[in-house]
Amino acid sequence: MAEAAEWAGRVGLEWARRVQALDRQLAPAGEIGLKALDAHPGERVIDLGCGAGAMTQAIAAAVTPGGAVTALDISPDLLDVARARVGMGCVHFHEGDAAQFDLSGGHDALFSRFGCMFFDNPPAAFARLRRALKPGARVVLTVWSDMARNPWARIPAEVGARVLGPAEPKSPTAPGPFAWADPAYPHAILTEAGFGGVTQDEHDIELVIGDGAEADPVERGVTMLTHIGPLARRLASEAPATRARAADALREAIAPHVRDGWLRMPGVVRIIRARN
Repeated sequence: MAEAAEWAGRVGLEWARRVQALDRQLAPAGEIGLKALDAHPGERVIDLGCGAGAMTQAIAAAVTPGGAVTALDISPDLLDVARARVGMGCVHFHEGDAAQFDLSGGHDALFSRFGCMFFDNPPAAFARLRRALKPGARVVLTVWSDMARNPWARIPAEVGARVLGPAEPKSPTAPGPFAWADPAYPHAILTEAGFGGVTQDEHDIELVIGDGAEADPVERGVTMLTHIGPLARRLASEAPATRARAADALREAIAPHVRDGWLRMPGVVRIIRARN
């Protein structure tokens, strides 16, 4: 529940404050996921972990006319943003832990962009979500591959280890952004929950990272990566002097990734498909 509590509180608020920067950063992954979903007019789709609603809005446009989107998220701050930006009557927002919802049945698809890796009991959560789907309904989930292949996260984590010492050990499948990095883990979860036809394929993307009004792209990158991501979590309770040391180390580490006026870092995402 610690992960869920952070998203319902501090982490969700930080994301809501930086929604435009995060929309830009995650847009390539969202485009790949939406193409895999291939939503059509008249369909009913669940958007799991809808966040600030960028994917919700795109799905709603695809299922109009006649369709509907059920959008779920645990962060009240992100849902405030989503409700303000998605002014479409076919979208219904629900706040809380998706593992506890009893949704009506008959949905044609379950979609998630980075919102499915945070359940304490994933098989139980997906078994419950499965009851809201039609027979034959499709599942399309976008997750991160392992951190080693995602330097946008690995480099800040390495900076944290140098400045703060090694992070507290945890299970590689503990709830978090890289919990589904091993393809065998989501395959087992979805199979146990009753889904079939599980397939997975990987895609290389480029993340454009930065927030704030600074002209220097390195400074925009430092602002983002010290407020969002693995280093940000470790710095949240640190003194200003320690935060400054981490920012200095981060500047040096990310500077080689600046190109065309932006911090641009590679990433690898995996698209998981399944059928009810």
